[in-house]
Amino acid sequence: MQRKYLDELHIKASKDLNAKSKGDAASGVDLSQYLKGKVTNDAAELNAWFAENDWPGMDITITPNGLGIGSIFDLLVDWQNAGKKYPVYIDQVRYEGVKMDKSASLKGYQLQGYDYPMFELATRQEGWRVFLVETDTSYTGMELTTRAVELMDLSRQPYDFRTLQFPQVDFEADVNIKWMEGMKVEGGLFSIDEAIKKVRLRLDDKGARAQSAVAMMTRSLPMGVYSIERPFFVIFWHEGLTLAPFVAISAN
Repeated sequence: MQRKYLDELHIKASKDLNAKSKGDAASGVDLSQYLKGKVTNDAAELNAWFAENDWPGMDITITPNGLGIGSIFDLLVDWQNAGKKYPVYIDQVRYEGVKMDKSASLKGYQLQGYDYPMFELATRQEGWRVFLVETDTSYTGMELTTRAVELMDLSRQPYDFRTLQFPQVDFEADVNIKWMEGMKVEGGLFSIDEAIKKVRLRLDDKGARAQSAVAMMTRSLPMGVYSIERPFFVIFWHEGLTLAPFVAISAN
């Protein structure tokens, strides 16, 4: 029974991963060409798959009767009009940077209620644009995505400028997505034991590349068993009563 359940879960996870690669169905955007996925119950196989795709060191472990789900995103864009390499000084420190002149492929906007302008860089890849906007606040996890959506939704007015300069970017970082751990999915049939995410970003005079690798390790829960894990009501009741004579909440 457990083996059959694991096989069914494997098939479902594979289908879900494929469906998510299709992007936002309502918008008609298909992201599948930028995504790769892998579902397996073999940790060594999943680690090897990440390494083969230039993401070594994921250090994945999978519990017995669990599954590992891997996903890789890789998007490379070229600026419609390349910039020029140019040094940028921030707090009197010199950084390798990029200089671009205002053109049809580089626009600036003043955002309503926001202190800094937003710049839109057109790319040679159909439909893709890259937006740059400064911030005084650091965001992580879902806050980062939520704030980006808020900025994109702000009303825009043309911003007057002649040239844009920005530092080149080339970094790799771990992203904390531990908030996903312990989440129950598929109606509580399994939970996420561990979630790992790494990202890379390159931004230079020629274009930009955004990459991420995500691994989620799940643990199957006993079928048909519901485990109470939060404080709970205990209600004594007798047929015919309108008020319970005794009610308590467990403190665990």
